[in-house]
This record gives sequence, structure tokens and C-alpha cells, in this order.
Amino acid sequence: MKKLTALAALMAAFLTSPMNAVAMGDAPMDGKQALTPPNSVEMYLDGFHNYAGQEKLAPSKQLQLRVAHYCKQIRPDLFQCIIYQGNGKDARLIGVEYVVPDTVYKALSAKEKKYWHPHDGEVESGMLVLPGMNPEAEKKTLDFLKSTWGKTWHAWQPGDDVPVGEPRLMWAVPKNDANAKTKEAIEKRKTDPAY
Repeated sequence: MKKLTALAALMAAFLTSPMNAVAMGDAPMDGKQALTPPNSVEMYLDGFHNYAGQEKLAPSKQLQLRVAHYCKQIRPDLFQCIIYQGNGKDARLIGVEYVVPDTVYKALSAKEKKYWHPHDGEVESGMLVLPGMNPEAEKKTLDFLKSTWGKTWHAWQPGDDVPVGEPRLMWAVPKNDANAKTKEAIEKRKTDPAY
């Protein structure tokens, strides 16, 4: 009986706690919390990743993932992006990507360079776009990104209910290697960018 009473007291405490309100989506935002880092995102890019090492496989054998990048330039030679598996309000945060220009990449050690992928192919192929940006600004941004390199880690893998296991190094899908699913997603986003 004592165990049931203690359990009931614990459940009552949780059900009336602010954490439960947050967990249940009922907590009001009172404007007192500073959300500066997420509110400072400067651009949204829609692109595709695959797992490092898969770029050598036939496109039909690669697991290519459409991902939403929300990025901020933190200094002239470094961008940081938070990666989501979609662009809707309930999208899951699945990873991060750091982006540097070619000059920074060339100065890295050979050991470090193995973690970085080039962006030229995904820009040239049209796999990387900036939805909602005016065409002139998009072209200018993509021209810049074409000579950059990304280091990308996904901590939440497709099919998992929660992030489990080790983060995975991700790569850019090679220029001419979009598989059927990726090609279909590219066509769909031309008329409906939501996913």
C-alpha cells in the first residue's frame, strides 16, 4: 500500500509540474527565455545527404536522405548548420554540418580532410536549393557554396524512434548519382517544398 501511495504521489507531482506541461505541449512561452541561437538562423537550404562511403556504390544502393539545413555564418570562414529530417514544425533535429571555404579546407591535415565533402556536385546538379530566396540571391549563395566543404554528422538515423548508437558521417550525393527516390523528391519540391 505504501508503494502505491508513493507512486501516486510521484505521478501527481509530475502531472502538475512545469516539465509535464512542456512534455505535453501545454507550456506557454512567456517571452522570458532567450532563444538567441536558433533565432539567429540566416538561411534555409534543402538538399540531400548519403552515408560516407556510399558515394562509391551504385545510386540505387545508396540511402539518400532529403534534409533541411538551417544555417548561420559565425565568422567569414565558417558556417554552422542544424540539420532536420524535414521542414515542418514537428521535424526532428538529426545532425549538424560545418561549412568552410576551400582555403580553410586546404589548410587542414590529411587526417582531418577525410571527414569533409565538397559541395560543387550538389550545387551543379541542382540537388541543393534555397527555397523562398529570390533567384538572384540564391544564385549568388550557390556560387559561393560551390567552392566550400562540409563536415556533417547525423546522430538520429532513419527508422529509429530516438537517436541511438554513434553519430554517422554524412556525405554529399555525387553530381550524377541521384537515385529514383531522390529524383522524385527533387521534382516534388518544385511545386511543394514541404516535407
